[in-house]
This record gives sequence, C-alpha cells and structure tokens, in this order.
Amino acid sequence: MTQSMYRQYEAFQEKRKALVTLIHELNEVLESLDMTDKKSSLEQLENLVQSDNFKVLVLGEFKRGKSTFINAMLGEEILPAYAKPCTAIINEVKWGDTRRALLHPVKVENDQQLQPQEISVEQIEEYVVIQNDVSELHENRYDKVELFWPLALCKNGVEIIDSPGLNEHDIRQKVTMDYLSNVDAILFVLSCEALASKSELDVIDNILKPAGHTDIFFICNRFNMIRAKEREDVKQYGISRLAPRTSKKSDRVFFISALDALEGRMENDEARVQKSGMVQVEQELEKFLANERGRIKILRPAREVQIAINAARQTIPSRESMLKMDLRTLEDRFEGAQEPLRRLEIERDQIVRRVENFRDDIKITISAEACSFYRSLPDKVSEWMKTLETRNSVNFISFEGTKAQVEKLTEEVLTYLSGKVESEFSVWQNETLQSLITDRLASLMQELDERASTFVDKIDDIRLQVSGSTISINDVGPKKIGAIERVLSAAGGFFIGGIGSAGLGAVFGYQEMAKSIVPQFGLALLTLVVVGFNPWILLPIMAGGGFVQGLLSTKSTNTKIKEEVGKRFAASIRDSAQQRANEVAEAIFAKLSEIQSGVDQGLSREIKGVRDQVTSILTEKQKGQENVDQKIRELNSLRRELDVIDSELDTLIAEVAMPT
Repeated sequence: MTQSMYRQYEAFQEKRKALVTLIHELNEVLESLDMTDKKSSLEQLENLVQSDNFKVLVLGEFKRGKSTFINAMLGEEILPAYAKPCTAIINEVKWGDTRRALLHPVKVENDQQLQPQEISVEQIEEYVVIQNDVSELHENRYDKVELFWPLALCKNGVEIIDSPGLNEHDIRQKVTMDYLSNVDAILFVLSCEALASKSELDVIDNILKPAGHTDIFFICNRFNMIRAKEREDVKQYGISRLAPRTSKKSDRVFFISALDALEGRMENDEARVQKSGMVQVEQELEKFLANERGRIKILRPAREVQIAINAARQTIPSRESMLKMDLRTLEDRFEGAQEPLRRLEIERDQIVRRVENFRDDIKITISAEACSFYRSLPDKVSEWMKTLETRNSVNFISFEGTKAQVEKLTEEVLTYLSGKVESEFSVWQNETLQSLITDRLASLMQELDERASTFVDKIDDIRLQVSGSTISINDVGPKKIGAIERVLSAAGGFFIGGIGSAGLGAVFGYQEMAKSIVPQFGLALLTLVVVGFNPWILLPIMAGGGFVQGLLSTKSTNTKIKEEVGKRFAASIRDSAQQRANEVAEAIFAKLSEIQSGVDQGLSREIKGVRDQVTSILTEKQKGQENVDQKIRELNSLRRELDVIDSELDTLIAEVAMPT
C-alpha cells in the first residue's frame, strides 16, 4: 500500500492528536484548580491515548502462508517464510526510523525480567526456528522479537503481531495469555488447499470467540493454487464454514494469493497486486481499524474527559464561594463537615464490604459449578477415544526408534484430548458460567449504582454546605453522568481493561458495564483451561523407559497405547478437578477484586476531594487578600477555557461518532 492509500488512518491520527491536545489543555485547568487526583488520572489517560496503536494479530497453522501474507502487507520480504515449525516466539513489527530487532528473553524462575538484546535483522531466524527435534517446542528461552522497520503502514499507527503457528499447544498458550485481550483485529490465515480444518475451527470456536473476538478476518490464502473449475466450489465451502464465525459474515472472508501480492509489490506490478485480492483485505482492515476501533479509541477516553470537565465545572463555583467567604466562617463550616464526612467513610466501607461479600459468594458458587464440570469430563474421554484415528503409530521394526514413535503418538492423542476439553469448556462457559456471572454482576452493578447515587448526593450536599455555592453537579452541564460511572472515573476510569467501551460514549449504565466486564472474565478462564490444565506432563511418563519396555515385552498394539494415554489423561482430570475448579473461581475472584478496588478508591477520592479543596482554599486565603482576588479573577478565565475545551470536545465526539 502506498502512503496515499492510508487516508483513513491519517484521519484517525488527526482526531487522536486533537483529543490529546484537549486533554493537555484540560490538565492545565485542573492543575490551576488543585484537582490533583483528577489531573493524575488524565495524565495517565493522555499517555494511553498517545501510545494506543492499532494492534493486528495474524494467526494461522503451520504452512498456511502466514509469513508471506504479512510480508505482502508490509510490501517487503521482511519476515522469513519458515520451512519448518517454529518455537513459540512472537514477532512484533513496529515503526522505526532504522531497521533493527530486539530479542526479549523469557522471565526466569525468580520472575526477574532480563533486558532485551539487540540483534541484526538477519539473525532473527536463528532464534525463532527450531534447529533440532520437535521436543524443543516445549523448551523456549525467548519471549518475542520486536522488529522495527521504516514502513508507511506502521508509521500510521499499525503494529503487526506474527504468531508462528497454531499447531502446537505451547503457541496457543502464548497467544492466549499475552495477546488476545489487547489486540484490535485478528487476521486468521488459512490455505485454500486444506480449508477450514477441524483444528482451525476448534481454535476459532474455543479460543478466539470466547475471548470476545467476534469480527475475525478470515484470509483464505493460495486461492490461485486451486484449479479454475474448482474455485467456486472451494469459495462456497469456505464461506459456509467461516462466515457464521464472524459478525460481518461473508464480508470478512477473503480469497487471496499472498505470494502474488508480495511479488507484485516488490516488482511494482500493480495489476498483479490487484488481482491477488490483497487490496480488498487491506481496505476493509483500514476501514475497520480507523473507523470502528478508532471510534472506541477516541470516544472511550473522551467520555473520561467529559467527566473531568463536569467535575471542574462544579469545582469553580465552589472555590469562588469559599474564596469570597471570610476565613472564620469557612473554618467553622469545614469543622462542621467532619462528622458527615466520617459517616460517609463508614458508608464507603459498607459499600466496599458489599462487593467483598459478593465476591466471596460467587467464588463459592463458581467453584462448585466448575468442579461439577471437570468431574463430568473423565466419563467422556473413553467416548472421545472411540472416534480418534491417529496419523502416528508405533512400528517396532522401524528405524526411528520406539521411544520417539511413542512420544509422537502420545502427543497426538494429548493434543486431540486437550482440544476436546477446550471445546467442552467453551460450551460450559457460554451456556452455564456466562449467564450466571452476567445475571449476578448486573444485579450487583444496579445495587452499586443506587448506593453510589446516594453517596455522591451526600458528597455534593456537603460540598454545597461548606462552600455556600448554590450550584450542584447537576447544574454544571447537560451531559448525563451516572453515579457509578463518576465514582469509577474518580478511581482512574479504565481500571478494568477498558471498561468505558460500553455504548461507545453513550449513557453509561450498570447493564453496559456488566456486559463489558464479562469478556474479561472469559479470557481469564480461557487462559486457565489452555494453560492451567497441562497434560504434557504425561509425555515423559508415556515415552519413558519403563513404559516402552513394557510395550516391547507385551507387543502392545497402538490401540492399547491410545487406551493407556486416555486412561491416564482421564485420571489426571479426575485427580485435579477440585484444584482446577478453585483456579477458575480464583480467576473470577481476581477480576471482582479489581471492581472492589476501583469502587473503594473512587469513593475515597470523592471524600478526599472535598477535604483537599477546602484545604487548598485555606492555604490561598492565608497568603493574603491580594492573592485571593487574583485567584477569583483566574476562575473566570478558567471557566472560559473550560467552555472552549468542552465545545471542541463536543465537536470532536460528533465527528467521530458519525457513521462513515
């Protein structure tokens, strides 16, 4: 893609710059108003907006042409198209003025993160390709490679994340743990020569969709390798299998030739590029990122800015009244407010304890539900094994060696059974767990919203009584801000993985909040089922010397080996059912702890804000009347600045929210 083709990315960047400017200007107003906590939150928000690039995760099984596809996107042959499976190293392609690469080691046992080392671009393949046998897949010393390159696509705020392949269990772990919750788009590369295999569909259904990715781009590569008379049949088959698995249906299923696109760009053959189908993918991706995801990246923080503006509007008349008040009256009123503020501290503690009790109760319920689920799995293993036809087998006269053959067969069976567990877990999560969490969480949020409304009304009454101002927060602007939204904003806003995304800037309510939190739970649980349950510990047992010797002495059949693997697999689930259930419950417990912490922090800051404002005014008054008069004049100027910021923010929100 040439620079002229990035118009939508560039338009988004301009809007993002405008928002950053408004946040910066508002922070200056907040500093002048001594709104320290709110200013600190907005400084974090400013950094987030500036650094929040579009992250595109490219997935696919080995030998699907994924690296060639990424190179075609980048317009250069940057990533090596590996001829054999790779370790679970991720390649992140980012903007850089010069071409360089950083290799990041994995954390060591004491959780110490070693410093990344700079390597030449030509050395990348030495670190990410397996040099010896397949067992090295499970012994990886490196975490990822950051590749910096002066590419127009990346300069426009796009980061390409290349995962080496989904064939190996370790790689699914890596992708699940580190990336699914943070990426803006997923491009799933398949091959038209073996389209929509069961293993690929399992990843989509059991990993990607439960993590909240409902708008996947399916890239059906090597369409040019299909005979002309068979192409329409292949296309219809691909659409029938993939379109139901993405929200935009057939519009998100693309049939391309990545190699033609890459070579066409390297040879400046525009006709070949157009014929490859690559341009359509890029145009749809740009529209999706710059518009749909870009809208969230601006409207979500813009909502935080609106809340801060309203808080500043409320603070100005309050400060003005206190500055004009005689010192003794202000001190007396502040003293009189101490007992109501102490009662609010008790009320804050009661609200936080309510969340804590909810968290404890749901932990017990989920642990029991999860334990029942895990204990139902062993009985299903024997049925699953009846339908398994393995590619690998053990031939006792083979030159390969019995141990290596047993290891391959065992790994194949374990991969199959792990996939079955993932599938069962996905169904249980969607049909049982999600409704349980959603219903209870919505009820909690409704209760919190009601109690927060009473709480902030009391806070506002105390503020009015101390300041003598006749203006409440409901008088400072037309924008409706819910009580729980105000409280969580006081805690820093995005304390639960972008909770403000609900409604894309619409009125924020507890129902939307509950819906936006649930996918976060789903990802935490998905990580547990993929990573926490580790059947690979059976590999050395099944391929060990004693077991192999037993096979040789009894001339056991492949069926016997499969049965033994299945039996031990089922036993491992049965033995660890309660532990696995507790881990699922702990994952939910940890997420709910974030809600508890946010509510606690937000309510505390509401109380602290009253005290800080009065203390600030007392300090100003102690400096003399001349200083007080100057501060009053400054308030009028700050009020006008707020009006300008608010008006410009409204204009920006209207432009971003407008459908394109």
